[in-house]
Amino acid sequence: MALKIGDKVRFLNEVGGGRITSVISEDIVNVETNDGFEVPTRVNNLIFVNSPDVYESGRSRNTVAAPKPSAPSEKKTAKPEEPWFSDKNQVVAKDDLQFLFALVPEVPANPPTGNISMYLVNNCNDTLLFRFAKKTKYNYETVVAGSLSPNSKTYLGLIKPEMIAELPVYCFQLLNFRKRSKELESFLQKEITLSAVKFYKQNTFVTTRLFKVPVMLIQLNEIPLKAELEKLTEHDFQHASLPKEPQKKEQPISLPNTELIEVDLHIHELLDNHINLTNAEMLTVQMNKFHEEMDNAIKSEVKKIVFIHGVGNGTLKNELRRELQRKYSKYNFQDASFREYGYGATMVIIRK
Repeated sequence: MALKIGDKVRFLNEVGGGRITSVISEDIVNVETNDGFEVPTRVNNLIFVNSPDVYESGRSRNTVAAPKPSAPSEKKTAKPEEPWFSDKNQVVAKDDLQFLFALVPEVPANPPTGNISMYLVNNCNDTLLFRFAKKTKYNYETVVAGSLSPNSKTYLGLIKPEMIAELPVYCFQLLNFRKRSKELESFLQKEITLSAVKFYKQNTFVTTRLFKVPVMLIQLNEIPLKAELEKLTEHDFQHASLPKEPQKKEQPISLPNTELIEVDLHIHELLDNHINLTNAEMLTVQMNKFHEEMDNAIKSEVKKIVFIHGVGNGTLKNELRRELQRKYSKYNFQDASFREYGYGATMVIIRK
């Protein structure tokens, strides 16, 4: 199937269409929809409408058609707009800034079992210059960099199921601006550490108008009111809350729910820095934590304890269950709630 960069196309399996703006791979192109969002789409899911530049399955090339001869005309005096800057897609009375890191599951019913696409969403009227990078042991490795038009989104890459247990720290550098502004905006830097547990919890993925399926959204810029509150000191709060009535008697502290407790055994939840550890050393740390929490649960009034180990290659899960059979054979265990944890957790019943 031959397509062209700049072609107008329709979606085969859904309503709407747009224009092809760039090529991601042999069979995937970016389509800018009528509402200004760029959407990665497979070539075989598009219907051709018309065509100026050339894209062919298996290879891509940009060619500009030779201009047709025309009668002499007056020279245009308008200055062409820079290709990386746009004041398009402006929304009236939309003054707040919002930059979002979005994770979109391929399998909404059970996100960890499928690929998860990453997007940067520019949900405001500013143009955004961005850099998306991964933090490694020695440096920051750039994954994608570029500019993003107002009220649009761009594809950053994939998280595959086998990557969830050991995700890197993701880093953003952002600079937003408008064609005309009263002041210069501050440069924004943000590091994101994703806990594997979040991918197994249904309430992590929410419905939004930005995507057609529930997604995980992470705000990259601070909410103004929250930022101002964080600047207030303890003295400010004490001064603002001088007692005008007699102090009420303190209520007794309620104990936490002992029906069920959760223990996350992912290594990044147990150690701040584990880069230099071998797999065997990391497993030792995780199993020590397992024994400590099991012994505490047995001594206390906890009825059930859930160990979150993730899916991965199954090493931690198998070692944990072998130890339950060997040392804690009097207690029953089973897979924890699939709805809450998918296949990534084991529940031990301490007391019935």
